[in-house]
Amino acid sequence: MQKFKKTFYTLTVFCFTGSVFSKGLDIDISLDSEIYLKSQKIFIEKLGELETKNDIKDLLEEQDWIDEYFLNVKPFSNSAKLNIKTRTPIFILNNEFFVDTNLKKFKFDKTFLNLISVNGPIEDLKEPLNIINFFKVNNFGNSIEKITYSHISGWQIQTNLHVIMIGNKISINKFNSLKDTLNYLYENRKIPSMIDLRYKDGVALDYGK
Repeated sequence: MQKFKKTFYTLTVFCFTGSVFSKGLDIDISLDSEIYLKSQKIFIEKLGELETKNDIKDLLEEQDWIDEYFLNVKPFSNSAKLNIKTRTPIFILNNEFFVDTNLKKFKFDKTFLNLISVNGPIEDLKEPLNIINFFKVNNFGNSIEKITYSHISGWQIQTNLHVIMIGNKISINKFNSLKDTLNYLYENRKIPSMIDLRYKDGVALDYGK
């Protein structure tokens, strides 16, 4: 029995299972997610065009949306079993890549997803991830829609309630200041259009439209 694996994983809950009958193969496929990416749909369509078992492995290696897979090929038959663990995107980078929780980039296939858009010449992907995690941990009644970085303005966060200007450097002090400000605004039911943390003397609030 031939087995190929990119990484072996022992416990996965599969959300999609099905069979693909190609020109010369009978492939049982299981995914740990629903089919929501265009890349997944195209992959399954291409499986139906394969003729040999080696073709499966070659096609798998081309799929950057796959985190892990386990391929079990039965000898002397045309049957194969394929288990796939999908990368889970958490934001879209520069309209070119999905980025997952491990900060691995894979091609943005223009699938419409309700994900945060991150834009700019960003070298360290941990920085937008830290911003996203900050808002996940601290529930202020607002949600991030877009994160933008530029060398001139620094980090800018667009939420459903405010525009937040952080500056060029993200730090614990900046996060603490933002947390205190958002807590104050939430408790006093104030909704400024802009929160500016770039000043050394304190936080500037703009209530203009």
